Amino acid sequence: MIQKIKAIAYSTLAAIASILLVFAPCANAADMIDVSSWQTGINVTTSGAQIVVAKATEGIGYVNPDCDRVVQDALTAGQGVGVYHFAHTENNALNEANYFIDNTRGYIGKGIVPILDWEPSAPWDTGWALTWLRTVEAAWGTKPIIYMNQSTENSYDWSAVVAGDYGLWIAAYTLGYTPIYGFNPPSAQPTIHHWPFAVAWQYTSTGYVGDWGGALDLSVVYGDLNTWYAYAGSGQTAPAPAPQPTPQPSAPDTTCDTNCVVIQSGQYVSMFWADWWNVTVPSGNPSVVYPGDKVCHNGGGAATTSRTYVVQYGDTLSGIAAWLGVSMYSITGYSSGNMNLIYPGEILYY
Repeated sequence: MIQKIKAIAYSTLAAIASILLVFAPCANAADMIDVSSWQTGINVTTSGAQIVVAKATEGIGYVNPDCDRVVQDALTAGQGVGVYHFAHTENNALNEANYFIDNTRGYIGKGIVPILDWEPSAPWDTGWALTWLRTVEAAWGTKPIIYMNQSTENSYDWSAVVAGDYGLWIAAYTLGYTPIYGFNPPSAQPTIHHWPFAVAWQYTSTGYVGDWGGALDLSVVYGDLNTWYAYAGSGQTAPAPAPQPTPQPSAPDTTCDTNCVVIQSGQYVSMFWADWWNVTVPSGNPSVVYPGDKVCHNGGGAATTSRTYVVQYGDTLSGIAAWLGVSMYSITGYSSGNMNLIYPGEILYY
């Protein structure tokens, strides 16, 4: 896809939200890539993504010839999987839904999420999208999610789709087309007007991960593999992770002082210093850091070490603070600037 996004709404929303709260804040985001025939041959199992989405169909006459290979590889590797249909509103919505269904029947009940890629010539035709979503839901037995860019979500009346409990995957490239190395979502979040929160956020189409030489679409899913399986409605659960050795303290290997941090999974340099380029990193490129890297600022004040929490539906700042055991006044990151007004999907820092 070129731009995409997801969210969830009311009846399913309560069930998903309860799952998210179980895992917050330790496992509240999963990395995802999406691919089409443009990435034919990619080894998705070495990408580092927990979730893989593949293009399945387009219109009423195209099937991605590499889709099933990607899906089977990802399933075998234990990755979460989704398949999407690229909409053409010049066709009948029911015909396109049935075309997708006919070509994806073998995926039903396997923990795979069906997705509508909404980048058509008539993006305002939300009724077309609702017909497709309802038709696929009836055949798959699970609610599809819909992908669209931020402008489309903000500009048209999606109330019927939201009321139908269809989740949102939103595309918003808040850093433009600046290359992003590794799964490093920007701090600037998308703006959502109609959904209460997003299932996932596609933050770049110029991402570089794994051993694939070209640019990829990178997204963050608000939840973990179990959350993804809940969207699929499969009852499947992710395998328990293998026990990890107890980490040992590392000896200092630079001459910089206490103005250093050790990168943890999901962290990136700009979380700690506004002048993120003014640092020393093992790779030599401040945009390329890995868990365990020691990063040191080259002067100008101490690092602001932060942990993160993704706001869930029904959260309050005081409730989050009590759950984390911190002062609510030490939590930052809410876009409204008002501690009484926080939105699902926002990343808070504490």
